[in-house]
Amino acid sequence: MASKKDMNKRHMKAAQRKQQKRKAKAAALRRQPEAQVRYRPGITEMGAPEGFRAIGMAQAIMEFGKPLEKYLGRETQGMDDLNKLMQPAMLLWNHALSVEKAEADGPETAEVVKVISKTFGLKEDEAEALRISMVERRKWLFPEEVQPEDKMSMFMIIRKETLAEIMPFNYDRLRYSCNSVPPGKEDLVLVEKLRKLDLFMEDEADYDEYEKLVMDTKDLAEKRFKQWLADRGFPEEFHGLAGCIYNYFDFVYGYMHDHIITLKTITPGYLTEYFEDFLIRKVYCEPQEYVEWPPAIKLFYLFLKDKGYMEDIASATSMLNALEQRFIDVLRKHFS
Repeated sequence: MASKKDMNKRHMKAAQRKQQKRKAKAAALRRQPEAQVRYRPGITEMGAPEGFRAIGMAQAIMEFGKPLEKYLGRETQGMDDLNKLMQPAMLLWNHALSVEKAEADGPETAEVVKVISKTFGLKEDEAEALRISMVERRKWLFPEEVQPEDKMSMFMIIRKETLAEIMPFNYDRLRYSCNSVPPGKEDLVLVEKLRKLDLFMEDEADYDEYEKLVMDTKDLAEKRFKQWLADRGFPEEFHGLAGCIYNYFDFVYGYMHDHIITLKTITPGYLTEYFEDFLIRKVYCEPQEYVEWPPAIKLFYLFLKDKGYMEDIASATSMLNALEQRFIDVLRKHFS
């Protein structure tokens, strides 16, 4: 039986791999073109038929390409691994589309087989078998009859290949050994950046300056939040929760809203939009991993209070508590 120390190391390594995968997948999603701003239902409310769910285009290609992971010979982690998968996945996706439209010819098919063979070190007959299976996979995952009528839609309807059992976050393990941690020099710099960012939200600012400030602030926030989790004495396996706030920053400060919001002024309606649409659209991870976001953001608000950016977090915490069970129910409906 593994010792407690060994188990802690395993939890930490698993958390680090998970965070690496999230960042790599998030970066890949950010490279995808955004749809024009339009009013539409959230991704969890798009009326997918029984046994199906809605999914963004970039995530659709990632899901389609899952069988290719085994040809890497190891678990997908960073950007290099993801790029090695995304390129052949997109090649096979586009080829499958051509086959479905009866537009694929002999030279195109031969070139696809050649690329797949070279990429994964397969014999020609093995690459051909993989090509055929991936063409069938796209047709099975995304049947034409259930797809959105709007051909310009940035979303697709995907078959639920597996049914996930979504369990609530285990708060019993989320224990800490130290109370409030006063701000250090870097924390004070972060608070100043946050306040400047909030002012920029109210006033017109140069876009490049604003974009740089957002990037610098969320990078520093993740770093200091992770250190705070350690300083507070949270188990190492939960230090990876710091990575969850990156996407939350993108929603609050980098996404077009009808009203101005900040970390301090976000409302229940916008939090609902974040959890039930933005988060699921923008973060590609295992379904169970989504339940880490509410506790991560609650802890982030506690961190912001410790560091002096916020005096009262009762309202934010109350909103998050109220939304958490509903979010779990949404995940269950979407992925189960």
